[in-house]
Amino acid sequence: MSLRFRAVLAAALVLGSFSSAYASDSSEEQSLNELRNTVVNLLQALVEKGLLTREQAEQLVRQAQTKAAADAQARAAQNAATAKEEEGAVRVPYVPQIVKDEISKQVAKEVQPEVVAGVVKQAKEERWGIPGSLPEWLSRIRVFGDLTLREQSDIYSKDNDPVFDFNAINLAGGYPKTQFPYLDTTHDRNRLRLRARLGVEADITPTLRAFIRLASGSLTDPGSESQTLGTYGQRYTVGIDQAYLMWESAPITRLANVTAMGGRMANPWFSPTELIYARDLTFEGVATTFRWGWGAKDPEASHVFATLGGFPVLEVPLVNQDNKWLVGGQLGTNLRWGNGGQHLRIAGAFYDFLNFTGKLNDPNAPGLTNYTAPAFIRYGNTPFDISNSPDPTVNLFALAAHFKLVDAAATYQFDFPRYTLAVTGEAVRNIGYHRTEIETLSNQTMPRDENHGYVAETSFGSPTVDSFGKWRAAVGYRYVQRDAVIDAWTDTDFHGGGTNAEGYYVWAQYGLAKNTWFRMRYMSANEIDGPRYGFDILQLDLNARF
Repeated sequence: MSLRFRAVLAAALVLGSFSSAYASDSSEEQSLNELRNTVVNLLQALVEKGLLTREQAEQLVRQAQTKAAADAQARAAQNAATAKEEEGAVRVPYVPQIVKDEISKQVAKEVQPEVVAGVVKQAKEERWGIPGSLPEWLSRIRVFGDLTLREQSDIYSKDNDPVFDFNAINLAGGYPKTQFPYLDTTHDRNRLRLRARLGVEADITPTLRAFIRLASGSLTDPGSESQTLGTYGQRYTVGIDQAYLMWESAPITRLANVTAMGGRMANPWFSPTELIYARDLTFEGVATTFRWGWGAKDPEASHVFATLGGFPVLEVPLVNQDNKWLVGGQLGTNLRWGNGGQHLRIAGAFYDFLNFTGKLNDPNAPGLTNYTAPAFIRYGNTPFDISNSPDPTVNLFALAAHFKLVDAAATYQFDFPRYTLAVTGEAVRNIGYHRTEIETLSNQTMPRDENHGYVAETSFGSPTVDSFGKWRAAVGYRYVQRDAVIDAWTDTDFHGGGTNAEGYYVWAQYGLAKNTWFRMRYMSANEIDGPRYGFDILQLDLNARF
């Protein structure tokens, strides 16, 4: 290799290095200047040694500059294209897995339940995920209902006496006309029963709601909605069980100072037991509750309440002064203390059943006061025959007692970490009871006044049985004399329903799934006085609600 060729090769390499350095993005200006001076001095030395002519050296410099400019232009275009592609991109540095895990733990610990609850509430209010095509009114309507399938065993004492079925006698028009004028008191019975209810609740405004509910069961029995299976395939009877408006002075999430209801409504009174009113009983009329609270403003805050109500029971055309009414008032308080762990609700009430007592017919105007007989009699109240007919086959039985009830009810609840202990009691006295008058009307002698009753119960377990594994059990005692309450409106299960019965009961509930639970209830009762009537009942219920 000639010396001239080696010199030219060295110059080309140096020029190539210069070109690459020129095309780089380095910001070190001093290094670039030093490199440029070195190349220039090298080329100058080659010219002085005669290895390159000056024209050749200048040509090499021009070629290097041209190549460096082209490289710089290409790199600038590439950088611009890359910047445009990555415009708006977020660069995330690599985070080790152990750091990710630690961040997750810290975030989970800091997200409190109330934050989650707030998000859920907002999602419900703003209807997240609900298509905008759905009508707005659908968000203001809620469908609810429940279903109970029951196996019931009726077990009678073997030494029971015959007991008149006054309801059957009234329906037939007389004792001789009745195919079987006695209650079944001797033949044990096993049957399947069903109760089905379906309702709609609608928010008309934030403080005004409407309720409509359908229910199965007899259309004449006011206290029971259960249907006995075995109808030879016939359809069940369904009626309007509730239809009413409710106005409250505050939204449902706050304690309302005033609540007003009108129509056919749920029980407006504080009734922790079925001493006076059966669970399935509904009321036709109007009721208003006033509340004065303190402390927190939620619906369960401590407060004093007063409820007034008027309920027409029977309208009598042409004889309006004899219309049957229930009017009443209740005063009570709802107290919470111990951070809400203890709860006491206590109330006293007065209920006046106007014109419920029967009136004897005038022999010259037969049937004129038949309207004073009750539409339904169950068992227990003292009856008397108001037909006063010369025809011995005609009978119509009505109630002999007046009913003016003074009632006291209370529930105390103590919350443990997982369970709740509750003690409930209710006592009633019929101050409208007059034994002399009743004995005269019924033509029988009473061993004593039959005008008071009480129920006491203790329960323990989960506060609500609404999911798998939750449970609750109770034991109670019931004592209700003959004319303490209206027999058609009180508990329909204990002793077959009605009054003039005493005994104990136990029940237990166990959750099977969400809003699905099993209940077992056993009731053992006997008559207080009169014909022997021992009656035990075992109920096995499968319940579901939605």
